[in-house]
Amino acid sequence: MTKRESETERRRAQLLARSARLREDIARTGAGVTGRLGGAERSMKVARAITSTPVLLAAGAALLAYAGPARAITLIGRGLAGVNLLRRVLSALGPSGAAPGAAPGAAREPIRRERSDGGQ
Repeated sequence: MTKRESETERRRAQLLARSARLREDIARTGAGVTGRLGGAERSMKVARAITSTPVLLAAGAALLAYAGPARAITLIGRGLAGVNLLRRVLSALGPSGAAPGAAPGAAREPIRRERSDGGQ
């Protein structure tokens, strides 16, 4: 083995070791961030559940029975405005299947178009 080859081999080993250390650092940092974002993820799930149609219908029926028709209509109108806003915010944040800690829209798959020449 020539001097140049041995130097290249030594440099390669150094780079591989550095790469492994950096991957470990990134994994540790990512675990900390994912843990902190767990609460936000749970809040998103609760917000999506609250804005589902069955929950809203049950809440409206309970409000009607509790507050009476006139007051219930006023409160339902205000509530629907809030639900509409919440649904818009949730849709802007991305799909419900997004990975924890993922950026908004990260779970969306890119559009792949088949080529007319059979992919060649």
